[in-house]
Amino acid sequence: MKIIYTKSQREEAVATLATLRKILGRFVRHRVFYEMSARHRRSHELYSAKNAFTVGAVEVTGVAEVVVTFFDAVNPSHSVEIVNPHAMRIYDDNPSKGFAVAFYAGDATDFDIRYYIRDEGDDDRAPKRNALEKITLPQLFEYLQEITQADVIEVGEKR
Repeated sequence: MKIIYTKSQREEAVATLATLRKILGRFVRHRVFYEMSARHRRSHELYSAKNAFTVGAVEVTGVAEVVVTFFDAVNPSHSVEIVNPHAMRIYDDNPSKGFAVAFYAGDATDFDIRYYIRDEGDDDRAPKRNALEKITLPQLFEYLQEITQADVIEVGEKR
């Protein structure tokens, strides 16, 4: 699966399922807007389902086939399951507009299928998040890069 960042228009492969879990973990305890749309490639048929709910948990599983499941915190019989997406676009370039992701699936079918999930903010009933959970992904990656770069001095080099 590819990850596409809207800010820099770069693509990267997901390193691990744990990385994907961390990215999607930003939705937990938040109210989200969700839309699944499918468009037939050879006609004007369009199918769409929309909903809003509070995410209780996000589960990412699979080895040969990735399965992403968003569980509703209020209604245990409701969940959103995305099976084997081939790409995920992250909309994180403007923090004032919120955080969103779009999964693309159905690559080998007659339909273009898109799952769009947008953060609508903290749920009043959910526990508050700490400051580290509120930073954007680019800010997190910049911070990680800064703390992992070591000031290496070669042998014989003077400071």
